[in-house]
Amino acid sequence: MLILSVLLGVVVGLSLGLTGGGGSILAMPLLVYGLGLGPHDAVGVSLATVGATALFGVGLRWRQGELDWLAGGIFAAAGMVGAPVGMRVGNHLPETALLLGLAVLMWVVAVRL
Repeated sequence: MLILSVLLGVVVGLSLGLTGGGGSILAMPLLVYGLGLGPHDAVGVSLATVGATALFGVGLRWRQGELDWLAGGIFAAAGMVGAPVGMRVGNHLPETALLLGLAVLMWVVAVRL
């Protein structure tokens, strides 16, 4: 289980490092189907994992002068407004609906890309 956790974490880290995003979209299915966590538990673990990984990446990008603090700050502040609302809604959804919502989001993002 430890080795699988490390390998799946590397996949999420690679996604974040390569694209600056996609960590949560990858982390949720990997945590649920790869490590057997329940969807509600996986949300919290995903937030912690992606947040810590992203913070590390911010430090690396900042040292290289590749960080727009104003744009990042505005985007982060807006995300912090939406996160508690999403958490409250998600806590009231059945696990199947939570995963279906993620699947729909993934599909919409894929089509838009």
